[in-house]
Order: sequence, then structure tokens, then C-alpha cells
Amino acid sequence: MSNIETNNIKSKSFTDKMFRRLFWPSVFSALGLALGDIADALFVGIRIGKVGLATMSLVAPVYMIYNVIDIGIAIGTSVHYTKTLGKGKAKKAIGIFSQMSMFAFVLSILIGALGLILMPVLLRLLGAGSPDGELWEYTKEYLQIMFIGTPLTFFYFLLYYCVRCDDDEKLASAGYVVGYLTDVAASAVFILVFQMDVRGAIIATVLGKAVGICIFSVHFMKKWAILRFKFTKPNFKEIFSVLKTGFSSSFGYLGQFVALLTVNNVLMSLGGNTALAQFNVVQNVSYLSLAIYSAIGDTIRPLCGTFYAENDKDAIKRVMKLSIFTGVIYGAVVSLLFVAFAPSVCSLFGLAGEAVIDGAFAVRIFCISIIPAGLSLIWSACFLSIEREKIVFLINQLRTFVCFVAFALLLSLFGLKFFWLVFPAAELTALCIWIPITRRKKMAVSNVVFTYLLDANSTDTSKLLSEAEEFCYDNGADPKRIYYITMCVEEVCQAIIDNAFNKDKAAYIYLTLSFEEDGTVFLHIRDNAVLFNPFDMKTGHNYDDEEQLASLGIQMVKAKAKRFFYRRYASFNTLTVEV
Repeated sequence: MSNIETNNIKSKSFTDKMFRRLFWPSVFSALGLALGDIADALFVGIRIGKVGLATMSLVAPVYMIYNVIDIGIAIGTSVHYTKTLGKGKAKKAIGIFSQMSMFAFVLSILIGALGLILMPVLLRLLGAGSPDGELWEYTKEYLQIMFIGTPLTFFYFLLYYCVRCDDDEKLASAGYVVGYLTDVAASAVFILVFQMDVRGAIIATVLGKAVGICIFSVHFMKKWAILRFKFTKPNFKEIFSVLKTGFSSSFGYLGQFVALLTVNNVLMSLGGNTALAQFNVVQNVSYLSLAIYSAIGDTIRPLCGTFYAENDKDAIKRVMKLSIFTGVIYGAVVSLLFVAFAPSVCSLFGLAGEAVIDGAFAVRIFCISIIPAGLSLIWSACFLSIEREKIVFLINQLRTFVCFVAFALLLSLFGLKFFWLVFPAAELTALCIWIPITRRKKMAVSNVVFTYLLDANSTDTSKLLSEAEEFCYDNGADPKRIYYITMCVEEVCQAIIDNAFNKDKAAYIYLTLSFEEDGTVFLHIRDNAVLFNPFDMKTGHNYDDEEQLASLGIQMVKAKAKRFFYRRYASFNTLTVEV
């Protein structure tokens, strides 16, 4: 079998299917998030018009700060959890989740209390106007309830990301979507029926988070679930490592916080509440238009994190090709739709008269930035998974803060019409800066890697064993270790072939063998068979028992391995053996 043919089979049989398995639930989650974000502005705009939309623009910077922290914790925890499981260290992975859960709970209580205490200072910082004004009162009502519900927000995102990485992406997606649909439905009832205005919007949001958490919690009742909470002593070094990873991605929201404060003040001077309302419409268009890229990012992180732990560079490249192709096609389609229906979108959000014409112009200019923004988001998710946090931080700060603020201040000098060019100008400039920088450094995976695709319908493993033995010999392994490694490969693969495959279907085992810098050897095996864990085979010394006799090889592997770990992930059996 040629290398090209092998790579094609591997992509179709494993990588592509894993991508699709994780992608579609992520799409529903992202659309649910977009609808939840849009619903508040939509119903508030219908109910109280430009003042309501202006209120939603003013509270947006606070959401940016929230997202720095809660999504930073959630993403960092999920990335480290995934990579640790990829190395077969389930106990350590559980410890990471448990520590970050305790950290998130304590921090959320402190943030909520601090927000309530410093409310007047925050309102002045946001530019809510006079304490006697309508805008001040609406913003205050919204933020008070938001701060009370802080713990729910933190745990909502933490559980969503971690449940997804524990091979329960359908439940995670269900919790995410139902949570946000609850938000949408409750917003409609509270705002339009009970006339609760902005209070109804934020109460609905908190309620949606509570419903989502209840659904995510079902995962812990499943017997096969690895993820669980266990009280553990804080390891501050580990907590810092998780935060470093997560904040490299979420710190972009901190830049957005400063950018939104700047933009809010600029727009108030250029066009008052009308300009702020138009900007809010553009923001809501961005939520929906960039939703698919959030879904792609949620797909990339666990997949690339797993493949990175397995030192499978080719699989990471394949995931990125699928992601970019999907992102570009989607970006082109959604851009054309928003360009065509921009006036209708503005009217839907409560704009009227001249504000609709100017708002439609702003939406159409924003559409130029959709594909460049999407490409930055896709690559950020990949870089985060392969331990290139500095690049992620650079990308996010360039596109959401440095370039955005610079162009906002510059273009505002020429009036409101020119100001809307800030979106494509910032995204395109950011791309032109970070792409050349990232090409200077290659992916940091082990170069001492052996991969092999075994057709399990052919029981001949002699070529696999011969090439694995030659690989070990070329990398300085002693004869005793070579014997054990090849014995491990043979026994595990043979157990899968004999017990798990339906001979009438295409059956493949994909093996990765890597030598780490510290001398440790990792064997990763993935197969497309039915649910089967070789390490659960009945063991013992009763050689009259056929199953015990057949498991002799597996017993030898278990006796000699430093660590062995099995999980069913993305519809495939996945084995990790540390030699």
C-alpha cells in the first residue's frame, strides 16, 4: 500500500469521521449561542427601541471581561484534560478538572460580589450617562442580576467544554442548545409579555445557564464517563499552567473590553444612541456570521489536542484542511446573505427610517471581514491545542484590540460612514502580521514517530512487526525493549482482530509509536471496530477456559506496561500503552 493510499484511507476511515462526529453537535451549540446573544438585543430593541439597544452595547464590555475569565478557565481546562487523557493519564485528568472547578467556584463568588459593590464606578466607566437617566437605570438593573448569576455562568462554560472532551459531545450540545433556547423563549415572555425590559433579558440568560448545567450534569451519571469531580489539594503550578493556556485564547476578550469602551465613546460622539444601536446590530450579525467558526474551533481543540498528544502531525494537518475548507465556503455564503438582506436585518432589530439605511451600510461593510476573522479563529484553536499559546495571544490581541482600536480612532476622524471600515481593516491587517510570524516555527511534535495503517481483514501482521522492530532499532532501543514493544503491538492488534471486527466491513487499525525525549515509548492504537477494550478480557491461569487462554498475550502486556488506558472516543476504540 503506497503512502498516498494509506493517508487517504486513514483520513476517510478515522480523521474525517472524527471531525464530522464532533463538528455537527458543535454547530448546533454555536447556533444556540448566537441565537441567545441575538435574542436579548432583538426583544429589547422591539420593546424599548434605541435606548434598549444602546444598553446592550454598554453591557457588552462587561461580557468581554467575563469571557476572559470563564471561557479562559473552561478552554484551558478542556485542552489540558484532553491532552492528559491522550497520554493515558486519567487520574491526572480528573485532578485537573476538579482543581479548576473549585478555582472557578471561588473566583466567581468574588467577582460577583466585587461587581455589586463597585456598581456606580463601573457604570461611570461604561459611559452610562447621568445617574438620573434612563440609560443608567437600565444598565444598572441588567448588571445587578448578571453579577448575582456569576457562578452559574462560570460552571455553564466549564461543564460544556469538559463534557465535550469526555466523548459526550451530543449531550454537551443538547445542554448548550437547550440552555440558549430557554434563554430565547424566556426573553420573549419576560420582555414582550411581562414587559420586564432589560431585567427580563438578563433573568432569561441566567435561567438558561441553570437549565444547561442541569443537562450537563447527566454526564456524571453515565458509567463509562471518565470525567468526575473529586476533592483534591490545590496544585497552584498546575492551575497556573491551565490558566496560561486558556487565557492565551480568552485574553482577546480583554482587548475587546478596551476596544468596546473606546468604540462606545467614539460612537456616542459621532451619532449618539442611534450610532450605538447600529453598532449593536452589527455585533449581533457578527454573532451569527461567526458562529460556524466557533463550532470549528470547538471541534479543532479536542481533536488536535488528542492528535498532538499522539504526535500525529498528518492528522492535525488533515483536520486543518477540513476546517479551512468548511470555513471559507460558509463565510462566502453567509456574507452574501447578509449583504442581500441587510436592510431587513436592521428593521428586525427595531431600527427605523434613516437609521435602517445607515445600519445596512454598516452591516455590508462588516461582511468583508467575515472570512478573514474566521481564518484567525480557526488557526487560534489549532495553535492553542499544540502548545503555541503566545501565537494565540498575538492573534487575538491584534484583531480585537491593537488593530481594531487603531483603525477605530483613525477612521472616526472621517465620520461615521468611514468608521465602519474598522472591521475589515483590522481583520485583514491582523492576518498580514501573524501569518508570516507563525511560518517561522514548525509544529513541536516528536520527530521520532512511527505510524502504520493495518488492514484488519488481513490477519498478516508480519510487515507491521518488521517495520516496528526496524524503527525501534534505528532509534537505539536495546533488544529486550524491542522485543517487548513488538510483543505489545502484536498481542494488542491480534486481540482486536480476533474479537472486535466484523469481517464483512472495512476494518482498520491505525498505530502510532513514538519515542519521547525522556526515553518513554508511547503506543497509540485506534480502530474502527465495535466497542472493545482488550484490557477487559478475562484473565487468569485456567488454561481450559478459552477466553483466559486467548488473553495470555494481553496479560503479558499489562504486566510489563508502565501504564495502559482505554477509552471510546469519537466512535473509535482508542488505546494508549506507555512502555
